[in-house]
Amino acid sequence: MKKILIVILLPFMIVAEEIELWQAAKLSKPINDTYFLSIEGDFRSYNMGKQLKYYHGDIGVYFPLIDNFILGINIREVFELKGDSFKQEHRPHGTLSTKMNFGILGFFVRSRFEYRIMPDKDPVIRNRNMVTLKIGKGFTSLKLIPYLADEIFYDMEKSDLNRNRFFVGCEIKSISFVKATMYYMQQNDLKDEKWEPTNVVGMKFSF
Repeated sequence: MKKILIVILLPFMIVAEEIELWQAAKLSKPINDTYFLSIEGDFRSYNMGKQLKYYHGDIGVYFPLIDNFILGINIREVFELKGDSFKQEHRPHGTLSTKMNFGILGFFVRSRFEYRIMPDKDPVIRNRNMVTLKIGKGFTSLKLIPYLADEIFYDMEKSDLNRNRFFVGCEIKSISFVKATMYYMQQNDLKDEKWEPTNVVGMKFSF
């Protein structure tokens, strides 16, 4: 699987100066005919896996709300490297998502509100909106589905758009027991009135 990741993402790895590696796994299981449970772990590291910088564990329940909309209620525990130590953040969040298909094009829209509880700081609310475009039903024997996505982060306290993530990648649906996703992502953070980029290659496995 790592060989596939390198082949797909090599052009982006060449042009980027520094690369972070993000690796996630997600397990989803139905509770009954209406509700399903989701458990996720996400590891992020500097220098393509040499130094861990971030980890989160997430558990949530999802269910249909109206028409084609799905509501998720989650609890996330975040551990992020700040200086020489990891700082913990409690992050309950709610997500509303939907999808639409137009021929070979699939559009996926997600809006998330996070309540961020951090040590020595007042809690803040952050809104994250993401739009994904998927193309085709599966190309080659690997059943590759290319996609583009963009996610914006909005700080409700400061009324400020301060982060943007742009993704290009593909899903690999040829493996029956898991959906693998490989991507390149550029994250831009607004700091001191300047946008600072972070280049990421990532993989996610959904069971």
